[in-house]
Amino acid sequence: MRWECRYSSCEMLYLKMTETDVRCYLDHSVENASHWTFEQVVEGAMDREVANLFTDEEIEEVKAMARERIRQTD
Repeated sequence: MRWECRYSSCEMLYLKMTETDVRCYLDHSVENASHWTFEQVVEGAMDREVANLFTDEEIEEVKAMARERIRQTD
């Protein structure tokens, strides 16, 4: 799953859920992505970095999916 928002007039910022974590990156810097475990996402570790770009609803959606991933692995 991936969420995106306009970061600047020429760049998009993405939040992407992988099999093992959640990553945040700009188009040109995938290799420099910030990443958090599902547990860190649920605890709010990514909130500060993405709160001014993604809506509260989008952030809650990411957290809900992270909770589900945690449940699936327990």
